[in-house]
Amino acid sequence: MAQSPLTVTQQFGNQATVSGAAGQMTYRHGGLPKACLHPLTTPAGHRISGFEMSDHVWHRGLWFTVKFINGTNFWEEHEPYGVQVHTSEPVVELLSDTSARVKAQIDWTSAATGVVFKETRSITQHQIAADTAAVDWSCKLHAMADLTLDRTPYTTWGGYGGLILRTTREFHKAQILLPNGEQAQGMSGQTADWVLMNGLMDNGPNVKAAFAFIDHPANPRSPSAWYAKTGPEVNFINAAFLFAEPMQVAKGMTLTFNYRVLLKDGHWTADEFKPLADVFRATTPEIA
Repeated sequence: MAQSPLTVTQQFGNQATVSGAAGQMTYRHGGLPKACLHPLTTPAGHRISGFEMSDHVWHRGLWFTVKFINGTNFWEEHEPYGVQVHTSEPVVELLSDTSARVKAQIDWTSAATGVVFKETRSITQHQIAADTAAVDWSCKLHAMADLTLDRTPYTTWGGYGGLILRTTREFHKAQILLPNGEQAQGMSGQTADWVLMNGLMDNGPNVKAAFAFIDHPANPRSPSAWYAKTGPEVNFINAAFLFAEPMQVAKGMTLTFNYRVLLKDGHWTADEFKPLADVFRATTPEIA
């Protein structure tokens, strides 16, 4: 059966949705303290992302932020907190019949700090295979002041910040897989070029799905430290570039991040995934 053509629907000041052979992604920015991707699905339509989870309402699909910037919290949403404000309407570009890109200009700001970053963001969805979609999340953060980027130091939790995907609870019985083939239920600062999570979906017997993060070697502090958890209630992967220590960013300095997030109908082995990771890690970054 032929795949439906790629379609885009956009609501001014609110969201843009791309759907087609690579599945669906919706870029939500209206009325939220931080923009996110949700829903985010596999090519077959299985929704991987969760939204405003009851235990942490600021967990929304796939998003990028930093915990503390000059002492202001840009992660949790307890007043007062920092926000990401779009300075113009995001632009959606159709690149092919299976690929589209969302571009946005964003100010990171708070009452306490003023604008700390001006961000250029690019998110590209494309199809890798019939059962595999990719979302390339690229951003350039230009510092508007001298900044200290920080996190809650890890004890039994903490260390988080950066790009993160929190799953729906319909994704369960998850297992983390590392490049060396090791399986884990959680990660707390270990470094790796990539991390993936195999799991099962509701809505049928033995419905397998997986998602993965690939760190680009040009990213700050690559190979990334990772913070990840699996369990009956909470499954997420975070590329936690601040896990080990804070980062000082001078006024006028620019931080550039490029990640690829893959979503699959089925599971991967480490040997199957390695070529996919190698391809992305060898590319010229989308934003450089």
